Amino acid sequence: MSRKVVTLYVDDTSVRLLVTDGKSIIERAHSPLETGLVEGGIVINEEKVAASIVQLLEDRKIRTKKVIVGLSGAHSLTLVLHLPQLSDNLLVEAVMREAARVLPVPLEQLYLTWQTIPAAERRIRVFAVAMPRTTADALLKTFRRAGLTPYMMDIKPLALARMVNEPTAIIVDVQPTEYDVVIIGDGVPQPIRTIPIPPEERLSWQGKLSMITDDLARTIEFYDSKNPESPLVPSVPIYVSGELADEPEICQSLSDRLGRSVMRLSLPVSYPLGSYPSRYTVNLGLAIKRLSSRSSSASLVAGVDALPSAYQPKSFSFTRVLAMTGAVIAAALIVSQITMVRINASGINAMNDDLETVTNLVEQKQHQQLEAVQALSQERVSQDAFTTALQILSNQRDSFNLGLEIVTSYLPNGVTLSSISHEGNTLTIDVQSNSEVTVLQYARILEVNRTFSGVNIATMRRLAEGDMIFHLILEMEE
Repeated sequence: MSRKVVTLYVDDTSVRLLVTDGKSIIERAHSPLETGLVEGGIVINEEKVAASIVQLLEDRKIRTKKVIVGLSGAHSLTLVLHLPQLSDNLLVEAVMREAARVLPVPLEQLYLTWQTIPAAERRIRVFAVAMPRTTADALLKTFRRAGLTPYMMDIKPLALARMVNEPTAIIVDVQPTEYDVVIIGDGVPQPIRTIPIPPEERLSWQGKLSMITDDLARTIEFYDSKNPESPLVPSVPIYVSGELADEPEICQSLSDRLGRSVMRLSLPVSYPLGSYPSRYTVNLGLAIKRLSSRSSSASLVAGVDALPSAYQPKSFSFTRVLAMTGAVIAAALIVSQITMVRINASGINAMNDDLETVTNLVEQKQHQQLEAVQALSQERVSQDAFTTALQILSNQRDSFNLGLEIVTSYLPNGVTLSSISHEGNTLTIDVQSNSEVTVLQYARILEVNRTFSGVNIATMRRLAEGDMIFHLILEMEE
């Protein structure tokens, strides 16, 4: 009999539970959450959310304590790092250095999970997931407060990506307060975006549809510009889940606007006819690594587990027991050797003479090595100065490129970017539009993105033809 897999996902509005045995859904249920307990995927009130989780499990008579959990992708980052061929003992340090260089947040504030993926000869590619420590800690502490032991975790967009057993695909998941857009190319989900839905748009499907269509079009265009050799051809469908999967007319409108077929995510388990579990696809994606029917996935990152090592369950180690037994035996042997040494003390003086000779030779070699190191250090002084200057220029370039990518990717219809400049951590842009409301919404989206610590509209002037020029000052995170 297949072992049951229990998954839990917490968002701003509810806790969602799903239990599967690998072939079918055994149990699915949700518990609504009061407004403010979870905001933007971040648990604000651990005690009340934990109580809701406990009550949900008790109501459904779920006894297990081991669960797989999901984390919103709203504050997480994914990236693909390209490195030269390195030995295993150097790879970890190289990944951490490169991640620290390209990520806009210090590594001390993040949990970083990564795995290597296939790359060209003599190169290494690394897929990495960076999660804010405060966000992950709040969620995992909530589950522990509920008496549960998470043994696997993933961010929501990667859980969705596992549901598509194809190397290239487009996924859209719509929830009450946010929606996710995931592009999978050659088995790697990149880019990944989680976009909050403004409160005024949450009740209107027409408003949400316009936002989703615009974001999808920009994201596909961005992907194609980065991958001109393998663009997303029109035959690549859009897979939908969440609330959107229950709206066939809206799906048809989305298909008509983007010229692509739109279909529900196919599920690897059976469920009662007419009860497609659209709001539980994230839970199924969390469980997919434990389901035999999807043991071989087209995704190159299906094995990524984002659970920080500090929260991973401590398992019984037979190796540790053997090591302790070996230590006891070794101690007994040492005692025996000490006894033999005392009995044969007469030979120690001769051994000391030999040791002194060897020591003199070692000291001579160490002295020669020290002189060589000092000479090499002097030669590297000028090289280090050049490297430092080059690194400063590289950091400034990366900062500008990141800001430019965010500013252009979120640019809404009806708003034109007319100029952009960069100085230190400040981006200054001018945008042209005939709608002040659209520009204000654009500024709010940039601020929510959290790449910028401050977004200010400094000036606004009207042109003769009726449009307005808005001068925005964007302060990037240090």
